Amino acid sequence: MTRSARSAAFLGALLVVGLGATACSGAAGASSGEPKDGKVQKIVVATGASPKPYTYLDDSDKLTGYDIEILRAVDKKVADLSFDFQVAEFPALFAGLDSGRFNIVANNLSANEERKKKYDFSDPYIEAQFGIVVKQDSSISKVDSLADLAGKKVYGEPGLNFTKILESYNEKNPGKKIDIEYTELDLQSQYNNLAAGNVDFEFNEQVVFDGYGKKPELKLKFIPIDGAYLTEEFGTNLRSAFAISRQTPNREHVEQEINTALAGLAKDGTLKQLSEQFFGTDYSVPKQ
Repeated sequence: MTRSARSAAFLGALLVVGLGATACSGAAGASSGEPKDGKVQKIVVATGASPKPYTYLDDSDKLTGYDIEILRAVDKKVADLSFDFQVAEFPALFAGLDSGRFNIVANNLSANEERKKKYDFSDPYIEAQFGIVVKQDSSISKVDSLADLAGKKVYGEPGLNFTKILESYNEKNPGKKIDIEYTELDLQSQYNNLAAGNVDFEFNEQVVFDGYGKKPELKLKFIPIDGAYLTEEFGTNLRSAFAISRQTPNREHVEQEINTALAGLAKDGTLKQLSEQFFGTDYSVPKQ
């Protein structure tokens, strides 16, 4: 069985088992009040196992990544919470938060205003550098605004923050639209297709490019876009956090415990260490 086939089978098995277990146990939505009598509350953490290196399956099909290992470190610090990791397709992550089937989503999520209307978020744990990826021989060397990309074709995955920014730009600039080709291709396939000339650029962030597009044979390059511009024009939140379902039992207590643990991990250097492990540099927030 190929690795991709093994991964697909593993994902399917995890999703089926996870859905059945939560349906039977009601782990994500039954009680209220503080945990009592030393009982440990199970917190169901869902992830799409992509993009790498935030969340992914390694060569042994073990779930890992920056987001995942942070929560495992939180788990060690918080005595009355226990994290149960489950894998699901990306669109199902939000449906699970809505229904209370999942307590937390760990998937490099930006806490934008639209999402904050429906979910709570932990304190941020990373600050991203957004930009575009083009072929090394591209005439594009700098992007001052998205208008510089008018008429160019790009992949867009429905629901992603990057796609929403492009859609917002197109709404504001109907005469200078960016050509968004909606896709459900995995990221590696998207970068491979960019290298083959099927699209003109990818809109993503530095660490995702490092994980998928930096392979020498692809001959791609990353061009940063000013974060202040994206924030001012599109309300972009460059910091990622864990999304928390408002149906989570003891929600305020859970959020306080997680945020206290995150602060401790920042103070003792764990966030910096994990960032350097997965990204090769320190993208952690707050930086020590």
